[in-house]
Amino acid sequence: MGAGNRCGDRRVRDFGPTVGIFLDGEGGYTTIAVALALLVSLTLVFSVASAEWVLSRSAEVQEVADATAMAGSNCVAAFSTVVQVIDACVLSLGLAGVLVFAAGMVVAAVPFLQAKSPAILHAGRQLLDARRTFATSASEGLERFELVLPALIMANSASCVSANCRGGLTYVGCAVPFPQTSETDYSFLDEGPDPAEMEESAEQLREATEEKERALQRAQAAKERAWRADCVNAPMCMRSRAATLAGMTSRANPSYASAEAWQFEYARLRAKNYYLLRERQEAPLNSSLEELSRSAARKRFYAYAYEEVSKGTCSETDPVVMDLPELPHTRATVRASRLYTDVCWPCTSEDGGRVIHSTLECPGATGASDGAASLEQLEQGLVGRCDVCGMDVAVMGSTAHASTNINNGFEHYWRIVVQASRDYQAAREEAAQADARMKELAEKNSNLFQQAIDALSVDRPRIRPAGYQGCVSLVMRKGGVAVPSELTGSFISGTSLPPGVAMSAATLAPDSATDGNDILSRAFDGLRERWGAPVDLVGHMAELWGRLLVGYGSTYESVSGVAESLLDDLGSLFGERVASWLRGKLTAIVDACGFQPADMRLRKPVLVRSQRVLDQAGLTNVGEARALIEALPASAEEIRTTNWGKVLEALGGSGVEIATLPIPGRDGESLPLSLDLASMVGMP
Repeated sequence: MGAGNRCGDRRVRDFGPTVGIFLDGEGGYTTIAVALALLVSLTLVFSVASAEWVLSRSAEVQEVADATAMAGSNCVAAFSTVVQVIDACVLSLGLAGVLVFAAGMVVAAVPFLQAKSPAILHAGRQLLDARRTFATSASEGLERFELVLPALIMANSASCVSANCRGGLTYVGCAVPFPQTSETDYSFLDEGPDPAEMEESAEQLREATEEKERALQRAQAAKERAWRADCVNAPMCMRSRAATLAGMTSRANPSYASAEAWQFEYARLRAKNYYLLRERQEAPLNSSLEELSRSAARKRFYAYAYEEVSKGTCSETDPVVMDLPELPHTRATVRASRLYTDVCWPCTSEDGGRVIHSTLECPGATGASDGAASLEQLEQGLVGRCDVCGMDVAVMGSTAHASTNINNGFEHYWRIVVQASRDYQAAREEAAQADARMKELAEKNSNLFQQAIDALSVDRPRIRPAGYQGCVSLVMRKGGVAVPSELTGSFISGTSLPPGVAMSAATLAPDSATDGNDILSRAFDGLRERWGAPVDLVGHMAELWGRLLVGYGSTYESVSGVAESLLDDLGSLFGERVASWLRGKLTAIVDACGFQPADMRLRKPVLVRSQRVLDQAGLTNVGEARALIEALPASAEEIRTTNWGKVLEALGGSGVEIATLPIPGRDGESLPLSLDLASMVGMP
């Protein structure tokens, strides 16, 4: 039958007693073989699943270490943001103060506005005082905050470790800041301008301007008096008397509607034309001897007045020159004039010697003509007085006496003009002296402003709190955690997760996608909401501070732009040269100071090589850091509570008052700025 047995068409093979357990005679798998294959497959599946679980959980310790390092650096990031905002507030408050002072300085140099300067200067002082108080309190508050920052970093990082203790896994560790103590110098907050000297200098400028203002007011009042005497009938004036007495036409005798449109020169020209016409028109009113002498005296007076007025000078531009003659109207004033010394009166030879007459038509002039003489010679006895016409100083003195002393005479109003011109010149000279002093003080004010700006334009601070180089974390996973029974069951023996350790480090880097100005804007909105409606002082100084604060970290609005806007808001300077110069000088100083927008990008934690942080901290190897961290308590929760206790002990509570901000314009009122640190570490 051959080598095998046949059973119909089927061939049966004999595999022997061993192989036959797994294969039947026809080459198929036996039940035992199938069962064994299933058992091996399941064992392999559960073994792989168990290994995958172990590997996955083993890798999680690195993730926890990374998160722990980031949690520690988050505290440093929060501190850095607080310092950025505080620095922005301090700088912008200082800038607002000196800019308000600048406005006060300019206003102090403007007559008719200088009275507002003290209020503006007071507003500037309030801002600078607020800055000083705020900076002092901020320096103390930040130092307190920074003192507990290492403990806060460790508490917050330990809290992160505790939060990852789940699923039966227990982690121990925290992050340690490097350096462990602060290296920040907060003296930059104390640097700033002292308002006392600026305020004193600005007040001196205001006083000089006030002197100028008073002098200009006196000058304007004098000009007003002169204009009225020349053009306004009250009850009469030079213009109306010239028209009536000399018949002057409106072309030679114009009227001016206001003192601003009028000049002293116009009155001089009117008087010159008037006396020229009167001298030409003069004739005796009747044939009496007395009238004959008076007419001769009047003619001589008009000629003299024309000559003197013609020599007069009226210049209202700098330097002011007012040289108008006061016409004689008494014996004393005649003796003080050329009417007394001019040799112009005719003389004749009479029996008694030379005799002076008012005119040769005098009946007493019977002798031969004998030249001329002066009234001075008459009183000296060098010539005799005519008993008929009686020409002497008294006759000459009475010529303009009535027209000078009563309000219907041309000379009455001319004397007012002359006196007003002298008052005008004296006042303008005082104003010029005050103006010169204003220029000196304006230069002094600009120098003090430059010093104030220089004090504020120092380099911005380098914030170096604990952890500024980075935070290094070491997290250990406790062993003995059993692999879930679902992954072992009856197929493989139970196993446990071995202990593990991981190290990580994080430091801060600026995030270009963030705009710290949003923080400043929100900070200012929050402050404004807390202090209520802004105080309506000069230029709304709260809003001015807000513009500078919100613009601190961007190019949206530069400091020079704010300064120009503020000074332009002062309006017209009434052509005041000192004020215009000072405004331009102060604006140029701000432009030249080169305030650059601060880098207000938020600092956010990023993972870095731990060796980099350790090298910066001066640690030679990882072992030193590891030894430092391993010396910490064995429980993450214990680390958190221990370090949180240090924070509470140092601060006396969970909150820290960062600074006290005086409310601009509200004496004695301030806002405390505080942080609740409990929320940072998840403590109740």
